[in-house]
Amino acid sequence: MCAVEVPLASRPTTGSIPVISLFCGCGGMDLGFSRAGFVTLLALDKNKVAIQSYNVNDARHAARECDLAKLTGRQLAQLLREASPAELPRGVIGGPPCQAFSNGNTNKKRHDPRARLGQAFGHLLDTLNREIGLDFFVFENVVGLTTRPHRHRFASIQRTLRLAGFNVFVEKLDAGDFGVPQRRHRLLIVGINSARFPWVQFKHPEPTAPAPTVREAIGGLPEPVLYRRGINRDNIPVHVNHWTMYPKSRKFLTGIQGTGRSFKRLAWGKPSYTVAYGNREIHIHPAGNRRLSVFEAMLLQGFPYSYELSGSLSDQITQVSDALPPPLAEAVAAAIRKSLYTPIESFQSSLLAWWEKNQRQFPWRKTADPYKILIAEKLLQQTAATDNVVRAYRQIVTKYPNWYALAKARVGELRGIVEPLGFKYRASELVSLARSLCKHHASELPRDLRQLLKLPGVGDYCARALMSFAFGQRFGVIDTNVARFLVRYFGLPLRISKNPARDRRLHAVADALMPAAKSKEINLAILDICSAHCKAREPQCSGCPMQGSCAFYRTATAGKAVPSEGSAA
Repeated sequence: MCAVEVPLASRPTTGSIPVISLFCGCGGMDLGFSRAGFVTLLALDKNKVAIQSYNVNDARHAARECDLAKLTGRQLAQLLREASPAELPRGVIGGPPCQAFSNGNTNKKRHDPRARLGQAFGHLLDTLNREIGLDFFVFENVVGLTTRPHRHRFASIQRTLRLAGFNVFVEKLDAGDFGVPQRRHRLLIVGINSARFPWVQFKHPEPTAPAPTVREAIGGLPEPVLYRRGINRDNIPVHVNHWTMYPKSRKFLTGIQGTGRSFKRLAWGKPSYTVAYGNREIHIHPAGNRRLSVFEAMLLQGFPYSYELSGSLSDQITQVSDALPPPLAEAVAAAIRKSLYTPIESFQSSLLAWWEKNQRQFPWRKTADPYKILIAEKLLQQTAATDNVVRAYRQIVTKYPNWYALAKARVGELRGIVEPLGFKYRASELVSLARSLCKHHASELPRDLRQLLKLPGVGDYCARALMSFAFGQRFGVIDTNVARFLVRYFGLPLRISKNPARDRRLHAVADALMPAAKSKEINLAILDICSAHCKAREPQCSGCPMQGSCAFYRTATAGKAVPSEGSAA
């Protein structure tokens, strides 16, 4: 066999990023994303046969039949929880049916219900983002959506996507620029969560490889099986999809030379025309004596040899026509990794490498006991970590080893311990907190942020510190120093408030920086780098491991005005 499989980019070495796929079809976009290190938790489409094809090729069997035009956001969230109770998606990908906007559709209906599916995508995206929080989305469609007859619809879709909480980046890409042996222009809209990643300016992928010729893609394949009633797909040689329509037209007898809509013949030495077939419009094989087989069309779309499509010949033609070429999808997915996740992974690795050698040592950092961690956080409120704090911490956890003991403490005795730190009211706060926990929570700290915030004397900083340091959850910890670091490093257009621990904008940014397994270490590293380098009045940028990507440092070294404390960096 001489046909050349379309090459795909190198695979990432980092962990898979979970996504949910809407209007998934037979899985072309999902396949491309999987090649770039993403994994689909749930895929939905109305086409029953396309769902069968998807699951034939997916070991997870993530696809389900569903009419997304009728599905509510809450129903979608419930489907997702059922499909993946232990893991939530970080992105949504999908390509709503595009026939209503396609230039190739000569029989457009004035009120085609498919024209509203782009809005349905936006509304489902909005609910998912509010329910579980998302990092990004990818919306794929035909370029015709941007043309004059549909501009109002295009503008409305973009507005819905922005209102869902995303910065939107639009580009028209040609699959032929990404190693796909055809010319296929597609509209790609990528959205980046505007609250979590306000600094990210997504860049669509640059061309990676020229379009192979038809000969390079399908040359050397043996003749396909010609369709006949009652054919057994299992008996089709080479590939289960290597079959095509019986050439009934008399034109095939002499070899078709025309390029009309129904008889568009491919050339061996050029890329294919767009693989988008209507009724009896499958492109003519370069030999001119038959139409392409489904398998040949799949190769021209960039599918690998191992991929199979289910259903009748007509079903398969529809599926291969509707699919997004996997290499193009992979290029977009890789661009998302490059713009969004690679910088965060670099941020985390640089920070942790520095912290491993430079971390400060305190007794409360050596325990996972929620009681001891909360005692320390109460003592550290508005107080620098000094020997006095260490001394008071050790006295309290020794004399009152648990909430039950602390609940029976005399406030006067406790006040004597905390008095060297100032803010003597902390003594009564600690006793009140202990008594509340004993009375309402059986001396156990809740593992839920909202419940923690209901406890007396527990504010946003303490609650988030507990969720990260004690319970290992992905919560960023914000105080004035951390707020200053985030504003400086990312160049955020924010003014640091008097109580940054309650700033929801900073919460969103900090949470997005937390890895799944090491939020404690990242939070402590940020606190320590603030103490060592990112100081309020005289930042010590020299020797800071973060300077290479720090917006504040770039501004300072460029000779521009250095942002002052409390101002936008």
